[in-house]
Amino acid sequence: MKSIARRLSPAQIAVFPLGGTMVLPGCELPLNIFEPRYLNMVDDALKGDRLIGMIQPQYAVDGVKVDGPQPALAQVGTLARLRQFSETDDGRYMISLVGLKRFKLTGEADVATPYRQALVTYDEYASDVDIHEMQNLPPSMTESSAARARLTASMKSFARSLGVEVDWDGLNSIAMDKLVDQTSMISPFGAQDKQSLLEASDHIDRRKLLIGLMELYTVQASPPPKSDLQ
Repeated sequence: MKSIARRLSPAQIAVFPLGGTMVLPGCELPLNIFEPRYLNMVDDALKGDRLIGMIQPQYAVDGVKVDGPQPALAQVGTLARLRQFSETDDGRYMISLVGLKRFKLTGEADVATPYRQALVTYDEYASDVDIHEMQNLPPSMTESSAARARLTASMKSFARSLGVEVDWDGLNSIAMDKLVDQTSMISPFGAQDKQSLLEASDHIDRRKLLIGLMELYTVQASPPPKSDLQ
């Protein structure tokens, strides 16, 4: 996958604007495609290099999506490659994308396709291709035990606040950077928070931001303490 990420750097890509959803380099994203314009996008991707740009619509400062016939797009998204594809009896596409590398939006192409296409650059995210390097050493030799413990503690509190059961023993075998990325993608954060996680400069910053968000959302989900006066 690393060689694919290095080799493929199209300056113009089809984009799938989807609020509250992102894919990080090296991670997989399953999607259920049913809108005709995006069915057409997948058809075209299958005829070529199977590339699709995942990006969120632009959100205003107050968190409200900027509506319109063509809502503005966020400035950063991820180039992804269509890895798995199947069609349902009712004409929907079930696909799986794998993130290759992040891109920065430089403009939007004037095209006749029913889906939008963006002009992008990868210059600021050249190091993303290294994320696909396989770790040959066990996590215990490459990770800080204190950082891992802090992340796990925040994840456990967050999971309890959501009422979610987690196989914690199974997560111990996942490298911390990969765990941070996957948790960032699947956690029910707001769109702006997801965008901040996507744009984090490196895994250390993303981990710190993820921990902060989980702790914040945990507090917001917790019931207020009962007053002694009641």
